[in-house]
Amino acid sequence: MLLRFVVLIAAALPLAAADNNIQVVEEIAAKVNGDIVTRGELEETLKEFEKAARAEGLAGAKLQEALKTGQHDALRERIDELLLVQKAKDMPNINVDGDLARFLAQIQTQYRLTDADKLAAFVQDTYGITLEELKQRKKSEFLSQRIVSQEVA
Repeated sequence: MLLRFVVLIAAALPLAAADNNIQVVEEIAAKVNGDIVTRGELEETLKEFEKAARAEGLAGAKLQEALKTGQHDALRERIDELLLVQKAKDMPNINVDGDLARFLAQIQTQYRLTDADKLAAFVQDTYGITLEELKQRKKSEFLSQRIVSQEVA
């Protein structure tokens, strides 16, 4: 038994020395039933919130106050969204693929985007995210809305 313990310690020493070179790629802010919310996601949400607040004309102390409020609300809202999406996925009769297709078709029609490459470039330029990321966000949004309206109704 003592020999195994010594061997385990000897085996762990090189690993401990290698830990000095470990770099954190992403920090987990919360875990919700197996899904995670990262600090990066929250920072992106806050950047989007700040951009919208500046577009509304907020500046100075009012902007800082709004950002502080937005920072506190971002995690709570993301957790709520994850819980709603998880609930919607558990219900077999909820499908939002048509809503997502209509949303993308509306963007293509409104901005006269003729193919998927132009749509992807437009989304990257306008929203600062990839087309796949926009699809995932909108799908989560549509699922959340659908489950809330179904449960309330």
